[in-house]
Amino acid sequence: MDKEAAGAYIFAKASGILGKSFVGDRAEILFNQKNLQDLWSLLFRSHPPMVPEVLLARQIEVDSLDQFIKQYAELVYAYDNPDPILMDQLYIYEAENLKELGAALCKGEKECPSIRNLGKYSLLNYSAWPDIKAITKGSIFSWYNHVPGVHEQQEMELKVDMQVIRHLWNSVEKEKGSDYLALMKIYKNEYVIKNVVWALRLKLYYEMSDEQILEKLIYVTDGPSKKDPLAGPAIHALELPLDDYNAWAASKFCNYINPHTEGLVWTVNPSWIEKISRIQVNKLAWNTFHMYPLSVCSLISWYKIKHFELNCIRTAVESLRLNIGSEEAMSAVGITAAGGVING
Repeated sequence: MDKEAAGAYIFAKASGILGKSFVGDRAEILFNQKNLQDLWSLLFRSHPPMVPEVLLARQIEVDSLDQFIKQYAELVYAYDNPDPILMDQLYIYEAENLKELGAALCKGEKECPSIRNLGKYSLLNYSAWPDIKAITKGSIFSWYNHVPGVHEQQEMELKVDMQVIRHLWNSVEKEKGSDYLALMKIYKNEYVIKNVVWALRLKLYYEMSDEQILEKLIYVTDGPSKKDPLAGPAIHALELPLDDYNAWAASKFCNYINPHTEGLVWTVNPSWIEKISRIQVNKLAWNTFHMYPLSVCSLISWYKIKHFELNCIRTAVESLRLNIGSEEAMSAVGITAAGGVING
């Protein structure tokens, strides 16, 4: 199918899927279910398997993710020659697969772990398990050719993440046009804030020094410097006092920080920043999806919208398992009982 015809078909198909998805005003339905069995029936239109609750919770999350990847891959298949940026989104999950394989081998596990099936777009030869060199041979991850040691695993996982995000970033950055500018705005909001949140968590919860954190940041230039579009904001965040609300309120992160109550001790909350970022990415994705209906960027926007749905599903599952009220659970993902968006 040529690119123009594929674009029209994909937008129509993607719109139809969103119409049946639990996104926008329909997201609230996820949090109105009485138990995990009802949530399963809602999502998959079938009777839930007769398994313990903890296994059912896990299966809902796994099957929801598998369904999402399958839908996205089928939309990508409509293009004769998919744009690299479309493939980059799939390779995010291939990277996750590789990290799972590496972790399993590092622990000495004999069975191949569960992986996400990317169909004909898969880069790795999973049938070669447990030979990691044969698994990655000929792929963009061919450098991952040995089982990492315990102290090397985290370093190799960071290298995998760095490779995928750099390639994705460069794929968008080199393109011209207002649709790609809108897409870059989404990516900046998502990946810049991910870096900021990661840096703050390492500082707050693991008490790492700024120098140690610098080594663990994602960057897309020659190194994690203030000039780097991803690492720069995270470095700036590390320079702000963790308990100084006024300093954060006067910074570029003012729209992301947790509220301050007069008279109470305030500390910046990475989880709150992450939540607000997800909300903003979701809003930007909806705008881009409708503004550029026949472009490649509309499909990436669809991907982001559906990814927000996945986060809502995971939160709904946890709220049912832990008996958390629906309003509290919805607040955790940034939606209100009226279908609105917190801080939106």
